[in-house]
Amino acid sequence: MNITELRYLTAIMKWGSVSAAAKQLYAAQPNVSKALKNLEEEYNLRIFERSSTGMIPTEQGRHFIEQAQRVLDEVDRLNQGAQEEQKQCAELRVMLPHATYASYAAVDYLEQAANVERLRVHIREGGSMEALDFVLRRGYHLALLRYAVEDDEHYIHYCARRGLKMEPVMDFEYSLLTNRDGPLAKREIRELSELDRYMEIVHDDFQLPGEDGGDGVRWHVNQKRRIHVYERCSQFSILQRLPTAYMWASPIPQHALEQYHLVLKKCPAQKQRMKDVLVYPDNGSLRPEERTFITLLHQQAAQTVKV
Repeated sequence: MNITELRYLTAIMKWGSVSAAAKQLYAAQPNVSKALKNLEEEYNLRIFERSSTGMIPTEQGRHFIEQAQRVLDEVDRLNQGAQEEQKQCAELRVMLPHATYASYAAVDYLEQAANVERLRVHIREGGSMEALDFVLRRGYHLALLRYAVEDDEHYIHYCARRGLKMEPVMDFEYSLLTNRDGPLAKREIRELSELDRYMEIVHDDFQLPGEDGGDGVRWHVNQKRRIHVYERCSQFSILQRLPTAYMWASPIPQHALEQYHLVLKKCPAQKQRMKDVLVYPDNGSLRPEERTFITLLHQQAAQTVKV
């Protein structure tokens, strides 16, 4: 016995025939017939008498259907209670790379959820391998992976084996982010070695697939002058106050560039192509707050400056 079979049963009682019940429930008639047969066999009773005018419940059948209806009423009350509880409590756990547009999406979500009675939100930044671990083993709902295009097959196979769905958000090449009034804003970098005289800001908590440690980057890093940061708060302040500083950045919302007096420049010497891809368990049960965050993330991604 399952809930669907009970719903089919009460529909037969209400509408008087298997065909009418199937039509009202938008179900296949053979499925409704099979549900009735399963119940009669499981409980060893005849629920309906078949006649030319329709299905007539037996005395035992009528009593059984009344009990079934009480069960369905309780299930409906349980579902309604769960939905009301969900409206009063927003819970989101998401892993993000160092992507400004993703952080802005998180703030957009918090702004929408500000009046929810109970709010439980965890926003964590880190590399893709760490993000996968948090989704698979640490109870996080969503992760935005950032990885080099050449690693695409690795992540596709990795996620497929572990039952994770992948949803592309954007492809991009890293651009040079620097102070709008700084020397790098006024010149085009043809050779990466030209950057050695400036100061590079490096997020030093990334790890590539299969690596046990290291700085986790394949592309050029400044060998002479670099600032390693492990959090987000200081990066824009450094760029704002040190005109000779720069960092490699993904597309950024225009209002962030204006707020911090920064510019995003295409650099012909930097050809590393990247992908941002959302992953989450492929079980068809995204919560409303997760769907909301995903929508806001795509909206922020669409508003970024791509050079």
